[in-house]
Amino acid sequence: MPYGHLKRTEAFVAVFRRGRWSRGTHLSVGVLGNNLKATRIGIRVRRGTKPAVLRNRLKRQIRAALSSQRFAAGVDVVIVIHQKAELAGSRDWVKELDGLCKKLKVAC
Repeated sequence: MPYGHLKRTEAFVAVFRRGRWSRGTHLSVGVLGNNLKATRIGIRVRRGTKPAVLRNRLKRQIRAALSSQRFAAGVDVVIVIHQKAELAGSRDWVKELDGLCKKLKVAC
């Protein structure tokens, strides 16, 4: 199921300040209702994670993990990738993402 992209800084800031958060070993997930019918997802990797090739690879792996997830409609989801995440395998990411989303009660 395709999701919308969370692009605007204001939307990210709203999730960071007012959203509910759950932190795991490799990822943190934040959720905030958006009063829309669509679910929007944003991915955040610290710029301190060098080089850019690694940051982009981590984002691609998260997008692949998202293909197996189903989210409730009408929420903004921000996924923050921790620097330790480069050491994890994709199965670990999928399992952790699934657990964090269920903990926040946004996974269907």
